[in-house]
Amino acid sequence: MTPLARYHRHLRIQVLLGIAAFTVALQQFELMFVLGAAAVASGYVSDGPRGRHFPPWAINLGAIGIFVWSITGFLENPDPSTTMSIVGRLSCCLAVLRLFGRRGAREDRQAVVMSVVAVVAACLYSFQLLLGVIVVVFAVETVHVVMLNRLRAGLDHSRDERRGLEADVAVPPVEPAFGRAPVIQFRLLVGGCVIVAAALATGVFLIFPRPSDAGLVALGTRTGFSPTVDLTRSDQIEQSNREVLTVQWSDPQGVPIQWPQPLRLRGAVLDRWNAADRRWIAAETRRFRRTVTTNGDPTDFVPLGVESVDRSLYTQTVTMRSLATSRVFARWAPVAIACDRARTFTLDPANLEIEDNLGGGLDRFATYRLKIAPNPTPETIRSIAGDAIPPVRPPRFEVAGVREEARRILAERAPELLQPAPAEDEEAKWRRNRLIAQEFTDYLRGEDFRYALDLRRFVQRRGVDPILAFLTEYRFGHCEFFASGLAGLCQSLGIECRVVTGFVAVEFDDRLARYVVRESNAHAWVEVRTGRWSWREFDPTNSRILEELQASRRSWADDWRWIYDRADFLWTSRFVTFDGTSQATLADRLGGLVGGGGRGLLERTGELARQVNRYFQLGPAGYIWIGIVAFAIGLAIVALARWVRRRRLVRRLLRASPAMSNRRLREAEFYLTLLEAFSVAGCPKPEWAPPRAHLDTVASTRPDVAAAAAPLIDLFYAIR
Repeated sequence: MTPLARYHRHLRIQVLLGIAAFTVALQQFELMFVLGAAAVASGYVSDGPRGRHFPPWAINLGAIGIFVWSITGFLENPDPSTTMSIVGRLSCCLAVLRLFGRRGAREDRQAVVMSVVAVVAACLYSFQLLLGVIVVVFAVETVHVVMLNRLRAGLDHSRDERRGLEADVAVPPVEPAFGRAPVIQFRLLVGGCVIVAAALATGVFLIFPRPSDAGLVALGTRTGFSPTVDLTRSDQIEQSNREVLTVQWSDPQGVPIQWPQPLRLRGAVLDRWNAADRRWIAAETRRFRRTVTTNGDPTDFVPLGVESVDRSLYTQTVTMRSLATSRVFARWAPVAIACDRARTFTLDPANLEIEDNLGGGLDRFATYRLKIAPNPTPETIRSIAGDAIPPVRPPRFEVAGVREEARRILAERAPELLQPAPAEDEEAKWRRNRLIAQEFTDYLRGEDFRYALDLRRFVQRRGVDPILAFLTEYRFGHCEFFASGLAGLCQSLGIECRVVTGFVAVEFDDRLARYVVRESNAHAWVEVRTGRWSWREFDPTNSRILEELQASRRSWADDWRWIYDRADFLWTSRFVTFDGTSQATLADRLGGLVGGGGRGLLERTGELARQVNRYFQLGPAGYIWIGIVAFAIGLAIVALARWVRRRRLVRRLLRASPAMSNRRLREAEFYLTLLEAFSVAGCPKPEWAPPRAHLDTVASTRPDVAAAAAPLIDLFYAIR
């Protein structure tokens, strides 16, 4: 056997891995079906026994067609954020096309480079666990293929030189090294290179962490939570059913219930429209912020205000699945917080926005609980906010045309609201704000407006504000456009309001008594100021539309996503969000572990067991289950190592080729047992002795053993 025997197969595998990474990142599985089938077919067409190849002119013509198709797609949607997706798709198509041509080492390197470009493009659009696994396997396969390519290039070069020799005697052709030893040596070399590359990559990962402000930013157009509202993009947003968290909503008695209305979980609060950048931003209130520290007990609630925790409040329990973030998603209005880890949270009392400051934390929290007052009294809000809420002042919304549109809507629907409330009657002013906001909400929920995720027909024009274009011209968009339209209408009339982004929980699992929140549940709505200490939610997006969209995306696979999503959360919290703070914390932990010796290792193991127990909510008996699972995993590893060792011994003794079936290998395993029996009988077989010669030696001293073993030796020779 030669190391180059399966070179073309490994090249196709690498191209397939590049396609898989790109399709997983951009959720374009139809591309995987078409290009994957073509890549597999190339093994039968171009690398098969007949070896039929496309002529060079056909390959070049196909490459030009693919390039023109990519340029046309970019011109239809000239969004810079889609550039790498087009480059990745182009690379995948060209790599597959190259497999059908007549290839040398140079052409194979081109296919390798194009598959690498596709993987790089995929990493810019996603950071999920499945993509990470594919990238790791792709990296190992790339090392293997590159080394095989160098062997192929050297062999071709030697053959070309040998053909050019002019000698008096015939020069034998160059043939690759054949046999078991070269293959083993090559595999050891590849394994060593992979280990060195993995060690270097780990060192770079630990020494150069992600910037702290990088967050979970990736290119792409999938649904998901964002702490900003940016209305500059006009593309198609793909819905994702990825489970990000679950919410348990309990009544004051602690019984999990389903709330009569959708639960809106606040993540970020934005109150000012930046017309130049076309996005909503948050006013700076850093000087009012304060910190709240939890002790790691999920049942010990720490009040967010000066008042003690009222046990008659509702309880919101959030369990993270795949989303690792510093944001705390809470329904209005949070009064107290508890967490499964000792954490320090930052509270903005002006808008009750809560965020983990990540001080000394290596990973993100997995579970947190909040005491919620759905209808808080002014005293409760005053207890939390204090002097943080700014005085009542009319907001400024400087977009020409929005105020005129707001007055036109009121003139048609409720002309009496155009008259200002008496200055001395403060309650009438707040009532007028509520009525105007409700009129605008009903107007945006009407038949004139349409909810849409495909915004490619929403043309962004210079000098035309997207909010005004949404209200007066296009009248379609997703929740961010609806929320922006409502906030713009209200602020243009001097009504204080703010845009809130987060999640809306509409999917209730009766078996678990929990809400399941997915990436597609990311949402934006508006909070209008209706009192000195009170704000009220207004959602111009009809909740019925959200429920229908959620139901249309449901599939049988969603019931099993929790298995993958928990691992995805660990991947995201431990690796994707590894920043400078996490780096310092890891260094401190490693220093304490080394300094404490065995006791530090034992304490770390115990702490790890406690974290696993809390994460899976196993209860007091969880440690027993953890021990059983750990023992079973260890036993499985030992059994697997023993099985691999025996299988390798059988292959070596049989001088088996890779094509030999596993059934034949299993049948020949009796020979290992026979060798063990020889050793027990005091007649061990030397390494150099053939089986029949050893049997003749045993017959001279132990004829009974030789007679019993003779049929088995004959069977072994027959199999070999």
